[in-house]
Amino acid sequence: MKHPKDENFLGVFFMRDVLCHKCCGIMEEEGRDKTDCFLEEIMKKFKQLFGMVIMCLLSTFVFAQNPFNMEENDYHKLLEQSIISEGNNFRLKQALNKIKNGEKTVIAAIGGSVTEGSGPADFKDGYAYQFFREIKKTYAPDGGKNVYFNNAGLSGTPSLLGCVRYQSDVVKPMGQTPDILIIEFAVNDGGEVVFQRSFEALVRDALTENPKTAVIALYAAANYGNTSSQKKPISDYYKIPQINMLEIVKSSISTGKFSKSDYYTDSVHPTKKGHTMMKDCLMNLVKKVDNANQDEQFDIPKNYWKSPSLSGIKQILGEDKNVKISKGSFNQVDKQCQSIKKTNQSNFPVNWHKPMDLKSKNEPFTMEIKCKSFVFVYKVQSKNSSTRFGKAEVYIDGRLFETFDGAKEGGWNNCEQKLLFYSSETRNHKIEVRMAEGSEKLGFTIVAMGYVE
Repeated sequence: MKHPKDENFLGVFFMRDVLCHKCCGIMEEEGRDKTDCFLEEIMKKFKQLFGMVIMCLLSTFVFAQNPFNMEENDYHKLLEQSIISEGNNFRLKQALNKIKNGEKTVIAAIGGSVTEGSGPADFKDGYAYQFFREIKKTYAPDGGKNVYFNNAGLSGTPSLLGCVRYQSDVVKPMGQTPDILIIEFAVNDGGEVVFQRSFEALVRDALTENPKTAVIALYAAANYGNTSSQKKPISDYYKIPQINMLEIVKSSISTGKFSKSDYYTDSVHPTKKGHTMMKDCLMNLVKKVDNANQDEQFDIPKNYWKSPSLSGIKQILGEDKNVKISKGSFNQVDKQCQSIKKTNQSNFPVNWHKPMDLKSKNEPFTMEIKCKSFVFVYKVQSKNSSTRFGKAEVYIDGRLFETFDGAKEGGWNNCEQKLLFYSSETRNHKIEVRMAEGSEKLGFTIVAMGYVE
């Protein structure tokens, strides 16, 4: 009997031999050619069936690669739909080339709790950490030893505080500006104009300080929506790539592709699966850019889209030629300021704290400063805290600007921030912080301050 030459599966040989022994006697009088033909047909059918089984197994394995076990085509469509603009790819392609060539490459992410990694049991299952691991695995040689990562996500913070933190929390820890910077504040910012200004300031400052930095705008999703519509015109103006999670998450939940509990742990924080989907959206963008022709270099526009009022903010951390401070009763350091997950320590080691003190003299904090714009950040703790906080009044050039409450329902040592003033001209100002009537003996913490020269 002639045996097919392309068989290499032991089970196939076994079945063929069994069929040969059973069939040869019956078919012998009709000739060996007919027997061979009959067996060849059986083997052909078996191979087809075997191939289908293997394909099913492989398909199941492939589908399981996406976090929601969706049809791969459907999942890929969602990833494609998340890209609302590829922007100008010149900077991102340059950064990818550095990774591939084994050159030192710094990736950073700044945003709120979603970027910090809230949602999964392990914050390092957040999208930013997943993205770092995946981009190293995909593009870097030698295990990605040339690629470094700095996660500057901080829970509950908007882009206004992001502007204050950019230099101290993104640039300084790595000793250089990032090659790739992800900015995610779409679920923390409000729709007010101040947040358009602060988002533009972050984008422009990153591009101005290092024109090679590839900025990616990532708009996270929340049950209450996001501020992607307010940010998109700015991102378009600077031609940076943009990913919006909101629409693909909403449509997937409404059509039953996955459930709300599959994606969210609460109203805003993704599950591990949700974070994986965010990572996949970023990686899909990166792969598209990698496979595309390189765009011409795009120069930073000379004019601002909105306003230069928040661009170039400096955080007050110590000696500063433009600042003169008298601490008054705010002469302590608050070690219970908002902590960051990656260190589990206070993210604001330089602060000005007035402790709860029954014998407090209530001496005001005063500052003389020369600047255009000023951002004031203070701590909010629970009303039920054992170390009670009170209300502080902030005066600008002798006039009461606003009273800030350091103890609120739902406070958790989080930061709240306020743009005290902005101007196109640099002027001398006097800022004074004093405890309000009835709060003289209570505590209050000035967490951070930032200004534009």
